[in-house]
Amino acid sequence: MLPRFPGDSPRDLSRPLESIRILVDNRLAGQRLDVALATTLTWRSRSSLRRLLDAGLVQLDGQQAPASRRVRLGDTIVVEIPPAPTPAPRADQPTAVAIVYEDAWMVAVDKPPGMAVHPSGRHLDGTLLHELHRRYRRPDDPEHDVVPRLLHRIDLETSGLVAVGLDEQFHAHVRSQFEDRLVAKSYLAVVEGRPARDDGTIDAPIVPDKASAVRLKLKTGAPGEGLAAVTHFRVLRGNGARTLLEVRPETGRTHQIRVHMASIGCPLVGDKLYGANEQWFLRQIEGSLDDAARAQLGLDRHALHSHTLRFHHPRLGREVQLEAPLPADMQALVDGPG
Repeated sequence: MLPRFPGDSPRDLSRPLESIRILVDNRLAGQRLDVALATTLTWRSRSSLRRLLDAGLVQLDGQQAPASRRVRLGDTIVVEIPPAPTPAPRADQPTAVAIVYEDAWMVAVDKPPGMAVHPSGRHLDGTLLHELHRRYRRPDDPEHDVVPRLLHRIDLETSGLVAVGLDEQFHAHVRSQFEDRLVAKSYLAVVEGRPARDDGTIDAPIVPDKASAVRLKLKTGAPGEGLAAVTHFRVLRGNGARTLLEVRPETGRTHQIRVHMASIGCPLVGDKLYGANEQWFLRQIEGSLDDAARAQLGLDRHALHSHTLRFHHPRLGREVQLEAPLPADMQALVDGPG
């Protein structure tokens, strides 16, 4: 968040940011001007700050100054913020994802299973960010060239809601809500069997599973070990063999829902790592997972869906709740006979 200039009233977050005054304090004193700006305007990239300096939109004590100028205690930096580009989705570029919500500052999509949210490892194309760049980027039209920025992530096999910022300032404010655990999230999960209770809380730390042949595998640990993790769950319906749960993670640890559900004897349907046989995970990596294993798994991916997100929308000045419905492949697991 921006520091408040002495004497200024609290800023109205529902209005676009037009200018910023920064009083150089002990933390900034002695830094180069461009470094002081990067330290304060954390949501802007170094290249965008350089463009502001080059365009003469930054003044130091009433005068333009080079990026290399050292700022002194008590100096005033004034930054004029040009209007943010206006999103103009390309009508001729249909996306491979369903748009759940869209406004001038963000978009939320219902990501299909099997699509990575960003490029990494073996997934260097066809990711969610690639799709959104095709929809919003217009390098030849600066007034409409919008860079989508992820507000959070979900796993490759997990389907459902992913929220993405279309405005730097909006992204910074809402991203901080995710980091401070102020965003309410819920997931839908289909698990093997049925929990002993229709609702409950799993409060168990998560630690590396050193006995596993899979280096990234995790497990629950004893109190005081590893990373604290809390998951709340509620039974929605089932068919005897499998159960649909609403799951609300209080913390956001890696694989948290999958680890916690497996720890109570109810692994997610289709979970090759935390299900009955971790060799399924290794065989999938090798490309040797056979039809017999797939039949035992019951689903080609783990049955987890990002269902709802609720957070404060700083530009609208109110709370918003987004929802992606239960996908057909998961619904089929609990609608039929067990």
